[in-house]
Amino acid sequence: MGHPLIEQFCRASQLHPDFLRRCQRVFRAEVQPLLEDRERLLEENASLRADVERLTVDAPRRKREPVAS
Repeated sequence: MGHPLIEQFCRASQLHPDFLRRCQRVFRAEVQPLLEDRERLLEENASLRADVERLTVDAPRRKREPVAS
């Protein structure tokens, strides 16, 4: 089941002004913060990937020592 607003949009044969105002409120209150969080997380992910790449390249290769059982 999707968001009720999307379901109403898909069923509508005409879009009324009150529905469009409600869409604006929902987009502003729910969707925009999700998009902002996504952007922040993508930037954080890119930064972490760069850190991992830097550490992988800069770190000297270590021989694996056998694990004592």
